[in-house]
Amino acid sequence: MKLLARILRYQIMTSLLVLFLGAGLFFVSVRYLIDDEVNKELLNSQIKVSWQLRNIDALPVYILQLGDSLQLDAVRYPRRPILREKLLYNIAENQYHPYRQLIFYERVEGQWYKVTISKLLVQRQQLMNAVVMTVTFIVALLLISLLVLNSVLSGRIWRPFNKTLAALDQYQLEKHEVLKFPEEETEEFEKLNQSVTQLTERLATTYQNLKEFTENAAHEIQTPLAVILSKIEGLFQDETLTESQLIALSEVSEAANRLSKLNQALLLLTKIENRQFLAGTEPVNLSPIINRKLRDLEDLIDQRRINIKTELQPTGPVMHPALAEVLVNNLLTNAIRHNLQNGSILIALSTGKLEVKNTGNAINGNPEQLFERFRKDTSQSASLGLGLALVKTICQVNGQTLSYNIENEWHVLTVTWQ
Repeated sequence: MKLLARILRYQIMTSLLVLFLGAGLFFVSVRYLIDDEVNKELLNSQIKVSWQLRNIDALPVYILQLGDSLQLDAVRYPRRPILREKLLYNIAENQYHPYRQLIFYERVEGQWYKVTISKLLVQRQQLMNAVVMTVTFIVALLLISLLVLNSVLSGRIWRPFNKTLAALDQYQLEKHEVLKFPEEETEEFEKLNQSVTQLTERLATTYQNLKEFTENAAHEIQTPLAVILSKIEGLFQDETLTESQLIALSEVSEAANRLSKLNQALLLLTKIENRQFLAGTEPVNLSPIINRKLRDLEDLIDQRRINIKTELQPTGPVMHPALAEVLVNNLLTNAIRHNLQNGSILIALSTGKLEVKNTGNAINGNPEQLFERFRKDTSQSASLGLGLALVKTICQVNGQTLSYNIENEWHVLTVTWQ
């Protein structure tokens, strides 16, 4: 959920809570004031009625206000006076009305009387309801106005932050970009933009230094390796070497070749991750690349007596042609290297999917762990453990999906794209 939407939701919830609590509190307060006023009037009426009962034979009709009523009932014993509300039926209007009643007891000429004074509450309740509704409406209108105003102001205030966020989403380190922003009036956002600018400057500098170091290191390592391999080739021509010396020299040559391949693979992996290959603009047809790589690997295929079956359509993803070559080469090399003697390979290329199946030994654990660098099958010590890591990196850079599944004796590598 977006921050502004979350803030607005909390504000609405808080405003509604304040509105309901405020309206309830105001209603209780007004109700209390009206009840208190009615109680005072009833007590004043009690004083008048008590005085007239003791001093006058008949009560005058104007002792109570319009709508009020007075009732006298003879009783044997007095009780405690009470105040209560009660609905009484009005014969004239044929409906019930709320009344506030005061019941007390007076002794007149040796006889106890129960005196009930009833005060009509219709007008007071109508007034109370009108006041409460009016005030509630005003408060609700005020809260809605504040929410609308706050929403509009929040959108304007957070606009620079959204611009900065959009710029960060589109930021590409490999282009050596340094993000710069126009000056903002809000101090906090101005500091944020300055921090982002300084951060991208440091990132661009660090990235450039790392790139130069990688390229220089790979170049400097490759040169002495080439010299070593050349010297080894020359030593092989020396007829005075003993058999043990030739074996040791052969092991040195194998290690030097392995180191040279490792250096080239790591350099290629770094270049791919740093996006030094330009993004493709058109789909690359993988079908001729697959056929060409199969011809290049024909000797290795024949040596292991592997049966190849292909179902190829002229299609492929949008990517750099050089990366397409590496992708196909590593998938096929992996299928051959980790296959069984007299095994099989099935290659299917269709719209949006390349699938390479090969027979092979069972592996322990999650097969997708083989996408990690230097992760390999222990029985294949000659492998660098970078082939599938290169394939995974190429797929990530180009927005493709790579999966590894095992179906009975088949190891299935699948590359999908939109």
